[in-house]
Amino acid sequence: MVKQSFLMLFCFICLNFTRHCSGQLNPSHLNAPRPIIEIQSKLSAEDILVQAKKIENNAPAQSEFLARKVFLYAISTDEKLLQVQAQLQIASILTITTKYTEAMKVGLRARELAEKLGAKRELASYYEIEGKIRSNAGDFNQSLEDFFQALNYYDKLKDLSGRGSAFNSIGTVYFWQRDFKKATGYFIRALSISILIHDTILQARSINTMGAIKNARKDYYGALKDYTNALLLNQKSGQVLRVGSNLMNIGIIYMHLHRFKESREYYGKALAIFEQFENYSNIALCNLDLGYYYEAAGNQDSCFRAFRETYNMAKHYGFKGIELETLTKLSELYQAENVTDSAFKYSILKEKIKDSVEIEKSTTKLSIAELQYNYDKQHQDEKIIQQRKDFFSVAILLVLLALIVIAFLIISRQRHKSKAISLENKTIALEKKSLSDELEFKNRELTLKVMNLLKRNEFIVDTSRQLLEFKTDLHPDILKEELVKVAKSLQGETEKEPWEEFEIRFKEVHSGYYDRLLAQFPELTPNELKMCGLLRLNMTTKDISELTGQRPETIDMARFRLRKHLGINDPKVNLVTFLSKI
Repeated sequence: MVKQSFLMLFCFICLNFTRHCSGQLNPSHLNAPRPIIEIQSKLSAEDILVQAKKIENNAPAQSEFLARKVFLYAISTDEKLLQVQAQLQIASILTITTKYTEAMKVGLRARELAEKLGAKRELASYYEIEGKIRSNAGDFNQSLEDFFQALNYYDKLKDLSGRGSAFNSIGTVYFWQRDFKKATGYFIRALSISILIHDTILQARSINTMGAIKNARKDYYGALKDYTNALLLNQKSGQVLRVGSNLMNIGIIYMHLHRFKESREYYGKALAIFEQFENYSNIALCNLDLGYYYEAAGNQDSCFRAFRETYNMAKHYGFKGIELETLTKLSELYQAENVTDSAFKYSILKEKIKDSVEIEKSTTKLSIAELQYNYDKQHQDEKIIQQRKDFFSVAILLVLLALIVIAFLIISRQRHKSKAISLENKTIALEKKSLSDELEFKNRELTLKVMNLLKRNEFIVDTSRQLLEFKTDLHPDILKEELVKVAKSLQGETEKEPWEEFEIRFKEVHSGYYDRLLAQFPELTPNELKMCGLLRLNMTTKDISELTGQRPETIDMARFRLRKHLGINDPKVNLVTFLSKI
């Protein structure tokens, strides 16, 4: 009897695993007609979410309906923060209705979007929901980590209400682990905050759980005081279902105090509220407590009947935690009455249900762990993909910068090269001009020398002609012969000396010219080569005639033959221009 309150909480935890499988919690609420709700603006959607939060305990199905309406509106308007808030409300309701796997899926989607948005308040709410899921699944260590994570966010936000809620949740986990000292410490901190901010709902929760600790410690009068205060606060804030739980807890205390009349009265009030809301889980719990009540009151028949009715109800709705508790108690009762057949039957059923509960508990834990693993893996994969994208972005940026630098260097080098080429072209142009000037000077010099040779040749020719003309006037035969020799010698020199001098000077000025001529026209004669050289100097027929001592007609004929040898058949082609290009 002393363990009654704690066992009731344990049954409620186990019940949370079974209700998900049965899918029969509050059927009339689930099937109730939905009001037509039109959401006109973001503000009205936020108001609807607030309303859904207020009624989540009294009317979870209606609360879920409202939250899903808001979620659809948020999707259609791309209000991402509102999407997160609606998903968290849906996950909270699914947790209340023990649909833990579905709640975890919805919660993880909300967390992912909240992390992208940097929404700390919503992340805190997510960790509170996850903590409740894990604590109900019996994973107390992980649930504590979640609640402390939520508390950390609330501390950063300086959210007193959130901190109070987190303290209360942490205290509840320690209570379930029977660490009453730590639990009391956190409940007191939650209570202090609730009083400071005038949060009657949080205040009632904290006082109620402190009453549960006192009940577990057999401080029944202290527990009665706390339950009564929590009852008054929940009545004030309109938390009807919690009022029912407070009434049932007060009934338990009166049972421990053997004040059976008051105990039965409070049980009756609690049942009336649970039946009003068709809250079958609490109805089953209340019937279970009535069984203990009849046992304490010494009413064996009513005791057996209450436990059997509770067993049938728990079995019908799939409340395996309560079913396990009633089977255990029935087995003990029949064993005490020496009804061995019934005791054995209920003992066998108890073992089967116990195994089933453990399997469901393990399955739930595994499902949650698998969801968490998949989420973490997806999150890690996305992080790796993002890191790769960042790496490629940086790499592309570096490549672009490198290309820009290379392009700048190429352009700069090209500019320098262009300047160098321009300078080189100018230098070449100056050199060409200098060479052209030098060539022109040497051509003039060569022409002058040729003219000087020509004049000397004329002088020698005239002298030799005169000597030849005077040869008839000389009487000695020997002298005549000598004079003739001298004249012929002078005449031979006139033919040889100027041309040797001309060829030497011409080759100095126009190096390789004769070689290029012979390479293209190997059949040219020496005289034609000389003619080409004279024409290369742009000398006229008259100049060539005076230089060679030939008549102009002879020079013209030589030029004509030269054109033929050079393959110039077009009369429009200038011979001098043609030779200048070789």
